[in-house]
Amino acid sequence: MDFNYNDQQQAIRRLVREFTEKEIAPGAEERDRSGEFDYALYRKLGDLGVMGMQFPSEYGGSEHDFLSYCLAIEEISRADISLAASTWVSVATTQQFVRFGTKEQKERWKDMYVVPVVQGAATTAGAITEPGAGSDTRATRTTAVLDGDEWVINGSKMFITNAGLDNNLFVNVLCITDKPTLEFSYILVPTGTQGYTIMPKLRKIGFRSSSTHELAFDDCRVPAFNLMGERGIGRRIFVDTMIAEGRLTISSGALGIAVACFEQALAYAKQRIAFKRPITKFQFVQGMLVDMALELETSRMLRDKAALTVDEGVVDMKLSAMAKYFCCESAKRAADYAIQIHGGMGLMDECPVSRYYRDARVTTIPDGTTEIMKWIIAREIGC
Repeated sequence: MDFNYNDQQQAIRRLVREFTEKEIAPGAEERDRSGEFDYALYRKLGDLGVMGMQFPSEYGGSEHDFLSYCLAIEEISRADISLAASTWVSVATTQQFVRFGTKEQKERWKDMYVVPVVQGAATTAGAITEPGAGSDTRATRTTAVLDGDEWVINGSKMFITNAGLDNNLFVNVLCITDKPTLEFSYILVPTGTQGYTIMPKLRKIGFRSSSTHELAFDDCRVPAFNLMGERGIGRRIFVDTMIAEGRLTISSGALGIAVACFEQALAYAKQRIAFKRPITKFQFVQGMLVDMALELETSRMLRDKAALTVDEGVVDMKLSAMAKYFCCESAKRAADYAIQIHGGMGLMDECPVSRYYRDARVTTIPDGTTEIMKWIIAREIGC
């Protein structure tokens, strides 16, 4: 397996890095402080082509390989993982129509829902997690009952990214459509639908400018046509397909944070003088930097190997879980080391590593906690 990036992948990485350093990094601290989503910046990412990387050309996409997309997410996350998160959630949710929607849905929703996301003009949201159902999706309680030519949805969802944004088009809701058999389906609920309430924005430790809300559905009625694809394929879409890729995008985000932490810590340690010499000359500081560098290389190899299997058409649950587990936990350690190397300065809000520390902590939770990743890996190796 070749771990060298090809010319196209290297060009994409350079392009996104240049854009990130010029457009994203300068306002990242202020967006973190205010918690406000930057719609214009998101649109620029669309203009750059990031949102369209995973979409076919008929939707305005560029059909790039998945590893290239992961590299783009990594570069954005070096500066602002909140923006990256809003991006990857919109892309993943909208991709569901392209992959699993009916011919009629694709025709009707192409210009209404898919093209605006590819252009960066709109966001979308996927509603899976509930107050009592996180990694255990079988504990889902939100129901959808077919009443004539409409689905009637009742329940609530928690920690939903993008749903409260002004440019959000819809939320794709994982519902139980048959209780006795625990049949799960996705149903599209357009923003503004009666009975669909977006609760006040949640305050988070990190990912602060990525909008997160609780959602409530009270006899929310949508057309029967809004059943995404076939009835009963909801958990298969999520568990067997989308979740593996989702874990690799958040792994890429965590990898971006770890790279930024290492770069910031090394630069600071070279210029910080203590006892008449740079602190890079002290073994304990060297040890932290060495561990960061080693785990960066390991994270990248795991992420790249797993992403390459996606490009080969294979859903490897073990590899994606390994990447999610290692990349996110090593990003957390990298952020901790970066603060330690910065000393008191690392505790200040104006120091980027303090934000990286909070953001890195978040990555170990979504799309399956570290503990769930360990459980999956143990299962896949035959324990």
